Amino acid sequence: MIKYIQNLILFSVFLCSCVSDAERSTALVNVFVIDAPGNFEEVWVEILGVELKTTGTRGQDNAAPVFFENTQGNKQVNLSNLILDKQFLVGRGELLVGALIELTLKLGTDNYVVIDGTRFPLVFESNESQNPSLTVNYTLDPGISYDIFIDFEVFRSIKSQPDPANGFVLKPKLRSFTRADTGEIAGSILPLQENAAVYAIRGKDTVSSTAVDLTTGKFKLRGILGSHTVSIIPFNTKYLPETIPNVKVESRKITQINAITLRPKP
Repeated sequence: MIKYIQNLILFSVFLCSCVSDAERSTALVNVFVIDAPGNFEEVWVEILGVELKTTGTRGQDNAAPVFFENTQGNKQVNLSNLILDKQFLVGRGELLVGALIELTLKLGTDNYVVIDGTRFPLVFESNESQNPSLTVNYTLDPGISYDIFIDFEVFRSIKSQPDPANGFVLKPKLRSFTRADTGEIAGSILPLQENAAVYAIRGKDTVSSTAVDLTTGKFKLRGILGSHTVSIIPFNTKYLPETIPNVKVESRKITQINAITLRPKP
């Protein structure tokens, strides 16, 4: 009996050791897509999944990429809905600890936009455009869950063709961030039902962009840090653009700015 108990204790220690080793060697990664919508009613993109590349042995760039599949039955996502705090889970899984160095979004070919109730196809500019990649540098520690966001910037990703009947050209412009080291700017515009492009600008660079929720007039710029100028460009040309300078954003905090009433053009 004593020997049986000793063996049982040793087996339990072995199991605990295996769990500890696993926890020490992997991190859970969740990859989400959010959007910065353009002046479209709907933007439908087929997202097959995301490929992630990490550093390999001794920190070298020799690890095989890992594919997180979009497990939804319908893989089409209406990017225009992904504003404020809405997001779409592309895929999740475990990665070996180290550094995540590249994200590649895998897109299908059934993509289109809707304008005034009419559907127009989205055609990739090139083969590379169907699998857009981002170079990143996220440290993955053992036993930690990470939420990583891909901002699909529709404002910059879709261009018209000379003949509108041929649809639009899609060349995805992406950026990535985590909540751990960035913050947000939140605000609203009046009158309600007036949409606008809202930009966070730092120096000469547009860092983040979004649109307005028509029901509430609210907007949120995510994944930014430091001092920014907020620029608001109404889609309705009857209104003037607005600018709010020196909006400071801290890590893991939301900076709330006062409601903005759009001024009609003289």
